[in-house]
Amino acid sequence: MKFLTALPLITLLAGCCFVSMEVRPVKEILIVGDGITCNAPQPELGWNNTWGMAATAKERDFAHQLEANARKSSPDVKLTLDNIMYEDTMTGWIHLVPNPADVVVIQLGDNWQGGVPAEEYGSAYAQMIDELREGADGKIVVCVGPWSNPELEPFIAKAAADKGALFVSLKEIAADPTNRAAADGKFPKLAARPGDRGMKAIADAVWQAIEKELAR
Repeated sequence: MKFLTALPLITLLAGCCFVSMEVRPVKEILIVGDGITCNAPQPELGWNNTWGMAATAKERDFAHQLEANARKSSPDVKLTLDNIMYEDTMTGWIHLVPNPADVVVIQLGDNWQGGVPAEEYGSAYAQMIDELREGADGKIVVCVGPWSNPELEPFIAKAAADKGALFVSLKEIAADPTNRAAADGKFPKLAARPGDRGMKAIADAVWQAIEKELAR
């Protein structure tokens, strides 16, 4: 009787083995980002660190939590962080072309202040997707929506769709007060930025999109 009772459980556990996601390894992740990815010290804002702004430690920022997610299946993955020269006008990425990364994450938009119309920003963004794809076959490109500047999101989403890139919106993550730095209580002048929980939520959402693509 005990054997018969255990049999369905054994069958269930065996079945679970077939639903685990197997993904191809990642060699290098290039993140082209703004202050959410990496920010130099700004003492006037109470920020004296060199990682993603408002995270309480380097390992808790978006970029390094994304790297930690990737290392679970790709222990030798290399993480490279960079930016463009002029975020407000969406120009200045020639130094990134070509690049050897097999995964490129574009996390831009929060420093746009109307330097160019949103339509022009979107067109430049689409061109950058094309050019960042150079250098490696089968490269995955992920476009992350802005944390702020929600009016820019449709143009980034369209650029991603037009160029066959993945798009991850941060609207729901940013709308949750517990995801903001104010909830951590460490950087009062950066209260509206993503805090530790927000950084993790961004990293998890981006990795989920990447992982699905790697499993194809």
